[in-house]
Amino acid sequence: MTAEHDQALPVGTRLGDYRLDALIGHGGFGITYRAFDTQLAKFVAIKEYMPVEFATRRADGQVAPRGSRFADDFTWGRERFLDEARALARFRHVHIVPVLRYFEANGTAYTVMEFEDGHSVAQLLRQPGRRLQPDEIRRLTEGMLSGLGAVHAQGFLHRDIKPSNVIVRRDGVPILIDFGAARQAMGGRTRTLTSILTPQYAPIEQYAMDGKQGPWTDIYATAAVLHHTITGSPPPEAVSRVGTDPYRPLVATHADRFDPSMLSAIDRGLAFAPEQRPQSIAEWRTLFGGALPRIEDAPTQRMTIEPVPAQVASGPRLGGASRPPTEEIDSGAPVSRRKGFARRRLPIVLLLVAAAATWKYAPQIRERFLGAPAVETQSNLPSPVPIGGPTESSQAEASPTPVPPVPTNPVPAKPPVAAPDTGQKALGEQATRAATEARAAFERAEEAARAARAMAGEARIVAARAARPDLENGERLSYSGGASYVGQVVDGKRQGLGVAELGNGERQAGDWSADLMTGLGTVRLADDTRYAGQWKDGKSTGLGLREKPGVERSEGNFVGGRLEGLGIRRTLVDPNVVQGGEFHGDVLDGPGVERIGERERYEGGFRGGQRNGYGQVTDADGKTSPGRWADGKRVESAP
Repeated sequence: MTAEHDQALPVGTRLGDYRLDALIGHGGFGITYRAFDTQLAKFVAIKEYMPVEFATRRADGQVAPRGSRFADDFTWGRERFLDEARALARFRHVHIVPVLRYFEANGTAYTVMEFEDGHSVAQLLRQPGRRLQPDEIRRLTEGMLSGLGAVHAQGFLHRDIKPSNVIVRRDGVPILIDFGAARQAMGGRTRTLTSILTPQYAPIEQYAMDGKQGPWTDIYATAAVLHHTITGSPPPEAVSRVGTDPYRPLVATHADRFDPSMLSAIDRGLAFAPEQRPQSIAEWRTLFGGALPRIEDAPTQRMTIEPVPAQVASGPRLGGASRPPTEEIDSGAPVSRRKGFARRRLPIVLLLVAAAATWKYAPQIRERFLGAPAVETQSNLPSPVPIGGPTESSQAEASPTPVPPVPTNPVPAKPPVAAPDTGQKALGEQATRAATEARAAFERAEEAARAARAMAGEARIVAARAARPDLENGERLSYSGGASYVGQVVDGKRQGLGVAELGNGERQAGDWSADLMTGLGTVRLADDTRYAGQWKDGKSTGLGLREKPGVERSEGNFVGGRLEGLGIRRTLVDPNVVQGGEFHGDVLDGPGVERIGERERYEGGFRGGQRNGYGQVTDADGKTSPGRWADGKRVESAP
């Protein structure tokens, strides 16, 4: 067993396609491991059902009840654990950890999730001298409210929000993990589990066997987490607030550093009596007023995170393909080793998601999908005629900007300047290092592209379901300018599955929330450019595939319809140009690889989509030539 937990499986244990790599968390209800998926060559997080109070692990690795009197509770709890996994597998939201798969093995159950590259809020708060800044707390608040709103809309509660269950990715995106539905179910059945709530963050209704819980329960816990980030400590435990309440309102203690409306909203969320709190996320959000960041204000800026040991880097992560829940697990399956994996010291998928959803370029996010409005198209769709609103769609008059071509490198106007003899060795070494870094970036980009293709496939399935003529509770809404929507509607807004068609021929199909595409879906622009993948608040953001048939295809991470992070882009006309690495604003920027047909392959640095810095070129005959480039031209070479 591992040194960290005597009930945990040893590092190196194989569960079918997965090899356990490290223990990253444990509690009274389960153990979470980091694991390597040997089929997809990516890291994932695996949570094991292990209620330590009435179950134990045998020498052969099997999990069994501690005695016959615990057998029924153990089996019943395992079924609730799987029910929780099934419920979470329905969600595809940027602030909710994606569940990729769940299965039974070793007498217990497992949930496979994405591995998030980042730290929990608890880890951030424990770092010496680390104090979350007001802007970071605002972005954290917006992310948590967005994720919880999506959860509650499906009739599901989190029930265990606390700092250790909120991961802040390295790009600043907060992710909710470790939902507590199974813990709550078990708590209602038996009191043998003591870890069904976290006292500092649980409201009073969670202490009662028959306490009525709802969105207000998660609101209290979220407010408690925010209180902790602001003051450095959680609020008084709910049980200590019976009678004389020692809670001191934030509006009276921290008005010098924070927007009063934000402090007041948190105070309302921490009201002792459930009926005195906001009853929904939508109601609570209104209390924040203008204190929360707007979508166009780039709500996911990078947060400063100090490195921590790999053993404690926790959280699950984004992208990847689901497998059928009934797939048989062969614990003796061999681990396949991918060529080059030994060279990759950092987890491939950790870097994939660290780049995904980077909101660094706010002005570009406000631009239209592909230089025109993937974002604005949906956010500016006119309100349905029966509801009232704008009478003209701003998108009906907009013409999409053509997909920018992959830059190629022009022939130098003059021969490259040879480096002095004394610098030949140094130039060659720098070029070799740059090429090695570029190959590693390209391998990560290929991983991102594979995950993006899988996500695009899921998005097309969702879009097909949205277009079914027998869609349950489907309605038709008409818009001025010839636009229409056919799909599910809640309170007059597009909510659920549906298809929107604009007067200019643009078509959007998939998941909708609060009148905007959010989740998985597809869009086809008037010029036949298409995108399939993840969406957030009307923007094509996350893993996806963008293609203009016969012209260009891009696969990877997108923000507002533009490649932003790891990805691969290729032209579909001769000569076929392929670029892979990290993109910013739809152009390759940083270490990467460019292949021009069968003519040559460049490995090195890029700036603004052009070769820049040190690198090396390999020609069709396999001859490698190191050098240095500036603005796409070689300015220095070595023999």
